[in-house]
Amino acid sequence: MTSSPLWYRMRGLMMFLIVFLSFYLAYGISNASGQSTLPTAWQLAGDNGIERFRLVFAIAALFPIATFWLRCWGAAYLRASTVWAADASASRLIVAGPFRYLRNPLYLGNLLMLPWIALLMPPSGIPILVVAMLLFVTALSRHESAVLHDRFGAEYDAYAAKLHALFPHAPVPASSDAPTPNWGDGVRSEILTLFFAALAIAIAIAPMLLVNRWLWGVVLLGYLLQRFLARRDPQKGEADAPQE
Repeated sequence: MTSSPLWYRMRGLMMFLIVFLSFYLAYGISNASGQSTLPTAWQLAGDNGIERFRLVFAIAALFPIATFWLRCWGAAYLRASTVWAADASASRLIVAGPFRYLRNPLYLGNLLMLPWIALLMPPSGIPILVVAMLLFVTALSRHESAVLHDRFGAEYDAYAAKLHALFPHAPVPASSDAPTPNWGDGVRSEILTLFFAALAIAIAIAPMLLVNRWLWGVVLLGYLLQRFLARRDPQKGEADAPQE
């Protein structure tokens, strides 16, 4: 198996840096231009205060929930060991579950998280976040497509010709050898996104949680737990290239 480039192997860190730099630049641009540095959610709430703020986050919580659902669905077919593997690899091509609708459902799940993250930063950082993350996810998807093309050749090309990488399409027929989804493994693969979904619901109920520093320690704990559970997964990756 050929090793993937470093930027791919470090994709989790790269995504974190994109989010961090988007926040950093958002505050810098807002300060330099005299714009408000308040989070977008608070600016949307306006004079309606905490109740409108809670409503904004209640609606936005649907996005992390959708992220967890879509990634868990895909990971149930891929297995945690594949999703969190450093290198892109494949032993067979899966055309089942969400992979009947698009080629990279887990990366679409990552993108679905962006509206919720955007509410936490000043508006000036939102275009930076969206463009940078979309470009990076596209690069990840193209690298995996190249790996799958090398592994499966015309079989993968025929599949890729029918479906977009990141945008859902009318479903293609499932492959005859499609595996049965392992939902326990799917959840194990998505502990971190489950943490974010739970966090989004908690903030919608109690917005003042945002000012508690320990809250982000809980997120870090979720990430460490995710890495631990994924690394000790005894099953080998079975299908597509990993999508973190």
